[in-house]
Amino acid sequence: MVRFRKFISLFLILITIATMAIGGNAIFSVSAAGTGTGLAEHALNAYYSGWSYVYGAASVGAVDCSGLIYMYSGSGSRCDMMGSSYETGSTANGIPNIHGLGLYQPGHVGVYVGGGMAVDARSEYYGVCYQSAYTKNWTHWFKVAGVSYPTDGWEYFNGSYYYYEDGEYLTNTSVTVDGITYYLDSTGASSSTPGDTSGVADSDTSSDTTSTASKVMKVGSYGDNVTELQYRLTELGFYNGEITGYFGEQTEAAYIRFQKAAGVYVDGIAGESDLEILYSDYAPQGSIAEVGATTPSVTDPAEDEETEEVTPETYQTGTYHDNVYKIQTELANLGYFDDEATGYFGTLTESAVIKFQLENGLEATGIVDEITYTTIFSERALENPYTEDSSDRTIIRNPNATTNTEEATETTTTPVEATQTVSSTEAADIVIKSAQLASKALEGVKVDAQESNNNTKNNGSFLIWFIVMIVFMSAAFWIVFSTEKKKKKAKYDRIKARANRNW
Repeated sequence: MVRFRKFISLFLILITIATMAIGGNAIFSVSAAGTGTGLAEHALNAYYSGWSYVYGAASVGAVDCSGLIYMYSGSGSRCDMMGSSYETGSTANGIPNIHGLGLYQPGHVGVYVGGGMAVDARSEYYGVCYQSAYTKNWTHWFKVAGVSYPTDGWEYFNGSYYYYEDGEYLTNTSVTVDGITYYLDSTGASSSTPGDTSGVADSDTSSDTTSTASKVMKVGSYGDNVTELQYRLTELGFYNGEITGYFGEQTEAAYIRFQKAAGVYVDGIAGESDLEILYSDYAPQGSIAEVGATTPSVTDPAEDEETEEVTPETYQTGTYHDNVYKIQTELANLGYFDDEATGYFGTLTESAVIKFQLENGLEATGIVDEITYTTIFSERALENPYTEDSSDRTIIRNPNATTNTEEATETTTTPVEATQTVSSTEAADIVIKSAQLASKALEGVKVDAQESNNNTKNNGSFLIWFIVMIVFMSAAFWIVFSTEKKKKKAKYDRIKARANRNW
């Protein structure tokens, strides 16, 4: 009986130690949770819902970088997610067109959501972030353990349909399915809904979360929600176009004006948190007079020269505008853009903008915002230092592009020449210099230093915790063993004393 109790005690102690050792890294693995598109929508949901960064957390509203992925996949090791993957690759060769891939850099992971964008739970300072996948220095991509990825056919993601062939979704091309031709834009989204969607599964963002990704509206979205959005923007004075139910560039420009007035993050995408403000009683008011663009008469050239149009304040992939032509021309003069200027903002233009932003100390988003636009046309703009020696030139290219042309594939209305003038005034110089210093200070110091310190600190804390648990359990085992030994000795002494008395 005594030996049995010892055996049970030792067995329980060993089981406890093993369980805690495993639990310190990750919860026991479970079966696959869903698909790549589901993981991508799960990540977008975290961003649009404003989840917080909490080290070690993996629950709704609070996650760390690996927790964001693990709470959906439920598989692999949280300490080495890429090591648990069944397929990996270097981002130096581009990121495959696959929704929901994991992205890796030393000490950090994120989720590729397609269209050149990524989501990652970055730090307590920044929370969950959504930005270009080519500005965060990801070194590898990987397929997340426990997640299945599409191979061929249609996939539904974030309100749009994507067509996969050989494991990747197609971009910048047309595809004919069942006798119907569909155009797939630079992000891979189809121009129209497939005729047969019976075999297309909706993205599963996990039963534990309430997905808001389906509520997100951006360029290309359409339906009753967009119609309601346009009515509300008109009511507030940010939009004066036709109510079409289609989220086009004019609707995007109006929504950007609303975001700036509301003081929220400006990206032209209608997410849940923004929409709460938009439909609230305290929504900001705009001015139709500021929004309305006066269309010149095509029969009066003089009027065409005198009439001013409100210039869109940002230019990004998919934009077709005369100012994009000016941007391309000036970037070519500075040595960043080496293709023909067309007025269409494609992947080559995005790459040139990123390189310009990096060289000029701006945040490398690939989007021409007001500061970037001002810098490009100012006397302070720095030329590309690598134009003469192409071997040292850093090329940042969006792998979603399958063509090297900058030609637009859709017919759009040619806008009037923008009348925004850019000068190298002292005020402009101050704005540019401030933006450069702020960008370097925030991105270069706070993020990288904080992530490095957090990872080092937390890894050390886990090691100390593990050692303490081993010592504690060893001490417990020794106490049990010593107690049993003393009991046995006492029993032996009693037997010996009784024998001596009888003798």
